[in-house]
Amino acid sequence: MNGTLSCTATNCVNNMSGICSASTINVSGASAHSSEATQCQTFAEKGLRNSLANVLNMNVVGEFKQVFNNESIEMSPNIRCGATNCIHNEKKICVADNIMVNGIGALSSGKTQCETFEE
Repeated sequence: MNGTLSCTATNCVNNMSGICSASTINVSGASAHSSEATQCQTFAEKGLRNSLANVLNMNVVGEFKQVFNNESIEMSPNIRCGATNCIHNEKKICVADNIMVNGIGALSSGKTQCETFEE
């Protein structure tokens, strides 16, 4: 992915003021025909246990760059995509310029979805 990933799942350990701080994101939705049938499988509810469990998936370089750059978004995770019907899916990798994951109030990955999905 060359663009940015923004996220409204504020309850996720990877959400840093609306920007995803994960190094790799996994989106599911093998038989999806709409964004509602996709999910961010990387979602983990905020808390010490999940923070420790997800420490190896932190985008440390991106977070460090972001701290020193308020002018642009430096986070750019790898997006693995299982939504085979999406036009942005190339060999299970998302190639969309910018991605939006919706998860307002989500407490599980089942309440998240990739808003960038296009069939």
